[in-house]
Amino acid sequence: MKGLTVYHNVTVLEGTSLQVRDNAFLVIEDNLIVEIGSGCPYEGKDLGGALVFPSFVDAHTHIADSVVKDGGIGLPTEEAVSPPDGLKYRCLRELSARELKESLSSAIDELLINGITAFADFREGGGDGVAALKEAAASKPIEAVVFGEPDCPVGSDRYLTEAAALLELADGMGIGDIAGYSESALSTLKELHDKKGKRLAIHVGETNNAQKRCLKTWEKSEVERSLELHPDLFIHFTNPVSGDLDRVKDLRIPIVCCPRTNCIIADGIPPLGKLIKLEVPLALGTDNMMFTSPDMFREMDWFSRLARGESRRADAVAPQEVLSIATLGGARSLHLENQLGSLEKGKVASFIALDKNSSNLRGTRNIHSAIVHRAGPADIILVVSWGQEVFKK
Repeated sequence: MKGLTVYHNVTVLEGTSLQVRDNAFLVIEDNLIVEIGSGCPYEGKDLGGALVFPSFVDAHTHIADSVVKDGGIGLPTEEAVSPPDGLKYRCLRELSARELKESLSSAIDELLINGITAFADFREGGGDGVAALKEAAASKPIEAVVFGEPDCPVGSDRYLTEAAALLELADGMGIGDIAGYSESALSTLKELHDKKGKRLAIHVGETNNAQKRCLKTWEKSEVERSLELHPDLFIHFTNPVSGDLDRVKDLRIPIVCCPRTNCIIADGIPPLGKLIKLEVPLALGTDNMMFTSPDMFREMDWFSRLARGESRRADAVAPQEVLSIATLGGARSLHLENQLGSLEKGKVASFIALDKNSSNLRGTRNIHSAIVHRAGPADIILVVSWGQEVFKK
């Protein structure tokens, strides 16, 4: 099949339901999946019975923090990552433009070899920071959704002017602590986003202290205040207060959970069991590379175990649902579901192939559970992202 790439002798998790198709093949043309079927009708690349499933969408990252990996362990959130003088901000200010570009490029490579084909990043440094990430991602087969942050304090005279300029470059803005915004500033931000058709992502309930500040200052929770902006995305939801779950359950605003980072910086555990039961749209993020590797296998495993433990229900979530949250859930949260998140005809060819005969996976009785609870990057034999082989063992 001239001009086509065929992968065969695989087990494929197909479609939005991740249905198992044994003895399968995939045909790729111009970076798109044009056929998925059974048997071996074409010559192509034999993957030796590998398990193939959609690549990951990491819906919340701070990849620039890879310059200070493990530097903030043991510090509270405010001292580690809060502007303007948290450890990460001090380290980022010390980087030259060349060092920042190299760091971002290296971090993106790390995402790719871990099977992440799209990510959403909260990018510090104003317009220059956004431009640096856009440049680093432009030459890679990966989709970067960039939420910028003005390089000046909230409430300063320059903030809204910088925000307007930032939205010319970024896909939207990321808000970290909504208690610090005046009513007029929030109104202006909403107008800017609506006018420019940009997306808004907001950290909510990340820390108890942030919730307390918002309640004390505005007599509203972070969630309640954020809803006035009609955001596209909520991040964390680690410390909801009374009424917050009721506020989000019918609005269909995706919530990105980052349990590993929430735990390492002692912010708490999101009410995962309740969010699942309420059928709130969920995605997963590996969050801050200072604390957490971009390993979505680990993130899925933590999510699944914490949801069961927190709810005290062994059946709180099915492995298929967890895998869907890490793939299609992330794609939906970033409006990429027409391209990514599932293996279907017409979608972008982005997938991970695992060695089912590795010592780790050999003997599994439940493929979906094996991916969520047992597999890891060491089991990957191939990563295809946007039609390109970015890792091959």
